[in-house]
Amino acid sequence: MPRYTVHVRGEWLAVPCRDAQLTVGWLGREAVRRYIKNKPDNGGFASVDDVSFLVRRCKGLGLLDHEDPLEVALEDNEFVEVGEWPSPHIPLVKQPSCSSSRRSPSFVQYIALDGDSLTTEDLVNLGKGRYKIKVQGKVGKDKDLLDGGRKHFDFLREKHQFCFAGVGKPLIPERCRMLLALRINVLAKGYSGISLETLKQVIEVFNASCLPYVPEKGTVGASGDLAPLSHLALGLIGEGKMWSPKSGWADAKYVLEAHGLKPVVLKPKEGLALINGTQMITSLGCEAVERASAIARQADIVAALTLEVLKGTTKAFDTDIHAVRPHRGQIEVAFRFRSLLDSDHHPSEIAESHRFCDRVQDAYTLRCCPQVHGVANDTIAFVKNIITTELNSATDNPMVFASRGETISGGNFHGEYPAKALDYLAIGVHELAAISERRIERLCNPSLSELPPFLVAEGGLNSGFMIAHCTAAALVSENKALCHPSSVDSLSTSAATEDHVSMGGWAARKALRVIEHVEQVLAIELLAACQGIEFLRPLRTTTPLEKVYDLVRSVVRPWIKDRFMAPDIEAAHRLLVEQKVWEVAAPYIEKYRMEHIPESRPVSPTAFSLEFLHKKSIKIPESGDL
Repeated sequence: MPRYTVHVRGEWLAVPCRDAQLTVGWLGREAVRRYIKNKPDNGGFASVDDVSFLVRRCKGLGLLDHEDPLEVALEDNEFVEVGEWPSPHIPLVKQPSCSSSRRSPSFVQYIALDGDSLTTEDLVNLGKGRYKIKVQGKVGKDKDLLDGGRKHFDFLREKHQFCFAGVGKPLIPERCRMLLALRINVLAKGYSGISLETLKQVIEVFNASCLPYVPEKGTVGASGDLAPLSHLALGLIGEGKMWSPKSGWADAKYVLEAHGLKPVVLKPKEGLALINGTQMITSLGCEAVERASAIARQADIVAALTLEVLKGTTKAFDTDIHAVRPHRGQIEVAFRFRSLLDSDHHPSEIAESHRFCDRVQDAYTLRCCPQVHGVANDTIAFVKNIITTELNSATDNPMVFASRGETISGGNFHGEYPAKALDYLAIGVHELAAISERRIERLCNPSLSELPPFLVAEGGLNSGFMIAHCTAAALVSENKALCHPSSVDSLSTSAATEDHVSMGGWAARKALRVIEHVEQVLAIELLAACQGIEFLRPLRTTTPLEKVYDLVRSVVRPWIKDRFMAPDIEAAHRLLVEQKVWEVAAPYIEKYRMEHIPESRPVSPTAFSLEFLHKKSIKIPESGDL
C-alpha cells in the first residue's frame, strides 16, 4: 500500500493510500482532515471544505495538479507539503523556524571551519542550529589529498555490518549536529584523505540539518569512536535512518531527497576518513564544558543568596584572605561574592539586621565557597583547554601528509586525553552539588536557619521543602557513583590489536549526566533560598540578589501550602540552563569589577567578560541603579 508523508502547518502526517488511482487533491484533503482531527479546536477550521490548499513536492517545491493520479504524480513514501491557497502570508505549511535545535534563524549566518580555530562555544551554537557551515583551509586548496587505497573503502562496504554496531537511544538532534560539525572541522584540516567534492556534500547535509541515526552507546574510545561515526557515515551514504526538521525520522535516502540532496558516493579512503576519530567524545565534551561553565558561575549567585537568607557574614570573602592563597578560581569566586553581597555599592537590609550579632564565623558550606567553587572553576578551565585542542586536532588513522607524499599509521585516534579530562570534569563539578545539598539542609533545618521547618509556615499540615531536599540528596548520591572514572578501565578489543582503550564515550555521557544533576540540585537551592527570603520580609537584600529573586518569582510563586513541586524545580532548572540567573546578576558583577580592579590586574580566565554583555545586549547599570 503506498504511503505519503505530508507536511501540514508544521506537523508531519503519514497518509496511507489504498488506491493509487486516487488524486493529489484527495491526498491534500485527507491530510488536512487528519490534521483537523488531531486538534482540539479543529485547527481553526470548521471543516475540510473551509480550506483552499495547494500541494507541492518537498523536493524542488514543484506544484502538483489536484487532478493528477497519485501513481503518476508521486513515488511511494514521497514527502509533500500542503499549503493554503491563495494567501501566502498565512501559510498552512509553516517551515520550521525556531531558536532551538529545530529552528533556523531568519537570516543565515555561517561559521567558517578551517580545522584550527573552532571553539567550544562555536560547536555548541552549531549544535543548536544557530549557524550553517562553510569551509576554508588546506582541504580547499589541495583537492586531491590522497590517490591511493580503494581497499579501505571496499572493506567498509563489504564489512559495514561489523562497523555499524551501536546500541541505545539515538543522539538528540543538537548532539548529532555537533558530532557532524566536528567531523567536518577535522576533515577540513586536510589530513584525512577526503576529497573536496565529498566534503562539500557533507557540509550540504549539515546545512540542511539532515541528521543520521547515531546510537549513543558502542564506542570504547579507541580506535576513535568507530561505532557512532560509522552510523553517522551510514546516513551520509543514504542508508539507515535520518532526521530533519522537515521530515522527522525516515529512511535516509528519502530525507536526503526531500532536501534536494544525493547520497555521498565514497572515493578511495573516504569511508575510513568519515569513521575514524574522537569526535563523539569531544563533541559531547564540548557540551559538558559549556554547561559546566554556565552552572559554575551561577552557583556563586545561588550560594550568595543562601548566605543572605542564613544571615552569614561577608568577612570570609575579604580580598587579602584570597590574595595569600592566589588560586585564580578562588579569587574570582570570592570577588563575585563581594560584588553580590552587602557593600557600599548595594547595601542589604538583611545584612544590617544582624550586623552586631555574636556569631564568629559561618559553616564551611558558606565561608568556604571560594575554595570549593573556585577549584571547580579551575577544573573547568583546565578541561576546556584540552577539549579545545582536541576540537582542532587530526585524529584519523592513517594520517595523510600530502606535502610529504606519505600516509602514516599512528595513534591520534586514542581518546585518552578527552576521556581523562571529562572524568576530571565530572569530579570537579559534582562538588558544586555536594556543597549545595548541604546548604539546602541548613535552609530547611530550623535549628540551623532560624527559619520555619522546611521553609513552610504551617509545618504540621505541609511538608514544604522536605522532599525537595530528599531529591537533592538522591541526586548527589547518584553523582558519587557516576564520578567513578571510566578512563581507569580498559578492555582489549579487535583480537588484541586494540589492546588499550580510553572508554571516553562513557566518560563524556556520564559527565553530562553529572552536570545535569548539579543543575537540578542548584535549582532546588535557588527555590529554597527564595522561599527563605519570604520569611525575612519586609527586609530586602542587595539589588542584584533582589533581581535574582524577582526572576525566580516570575516563574515560581511563593510556597504557601503544599503543591506539585516538580514543575517549580523544572522552571528553576530552565532558568539556570538558559543562564537567566547569570544574565540578571552579571551587569552588577561587571560594574563592581570595573570600579574595583585596575585594568593592569589580570582577571581569571573563568571570569565573566564584557564580550558576553555585548552579545546579550545586557545594559551595565549606572551607579544610581546600584
